Amino acid sequence: MEERTFMIPGKDFYLDTFCENGRLLNHLSMTLSQMAVSLILLLFTKSAQSYMDKYQEQGQLVEPYLEATVSPLMLIIRSKTLELEAKPDEVVDIIKPICTIIYTLVTVCGYKAVIKFFPHHVSDLELAVSLLEKCHTMTSVSSLRQESTGEMEAQCVTLLWLSILVLVPFDFSSADTSIANYKSFCGDDLAPLVLKILGFCKDYLRTAGPMCRISGLLLSKPFTRPDMGKAFKSFFEWTHEVLSFEEDNLVNNFCLLGVMEALAAIFKVFILFFCNLELLLVLIT
Repeated sequence: MEERTFMIPGKDFYLDTFCENGRLLNHLSMTLSQMAVSLILLLFTKSAQSYMDKYQEQGQLVEPYLEATVSPLMLIIRSKTLELEAKPDEVVDIIKPICTIIYTLVTVCGYKAVIKFFPHHVSDLELAVSLLEKCHTMTSVSSLRQESTGEMEAQCVTLLWLSILVLVPFDFSSADTSIANYKSFCGDDLAPLVLKILGFCKDYLRTAGPMCRISGLLLSKPFTRPDMGKAFKSFFEWTHEVLSFEEDNLVNNFCLLGVMEALAAIFKVFILFFCNLELLLVLIT
């Protein structure tokens, strides 16, 4: 029997319009007031989710449009995060609906296809940590039966952003400007940025949401770095404590599941790393 491929009528119209809206939104965010941008974002989020619902089973049709869509949206997030300290609530109100759009793309196309178009300059590491710090303190005002208000999506997108930023080929201490405030800091100490990332990830591993899985993904990235040996040891000591929990309650059970998922992601990266290293040695010899 001949296999039929389901095609969506007018798909070019939907996706071209979606990309144009993303580029227009990037321009308007630089020229309009915060209230006007928030209103436009609300309307764009609704239309974006409506567009993407048509492609839930055919993410490959969306992938050619990701760069034109994700890049301008992430530029807005990056530029607004620079203003986070001055006006945190206004910035977060703009960032949350943008993250909702990006997370919708992640659910359709997969995170690997989307994060390729995230900005990844060394200076972005500190920005992303400060954004996650703000997002981490937000409390969702929606329930499972209600429409998302963007807190969860903002946390997920920021964690995904950090998952590529932690691979920057520079020592973390060189990207952490807060070290200047620590007079007792020495070369063997973990940079405050690293401590914050580990702390946030440990908290998210105790949850049942998608942040738990993405935190495991984030933790699997930096531990192959030569400057993360101390952090690696600290994390595994913490996982040993978690796995030794004797009290049976809901929080501990979620934490156990999160830790096991994180360890699986970490060991997967290590196995791939050593397999590639072995292959390289074979090719050299």
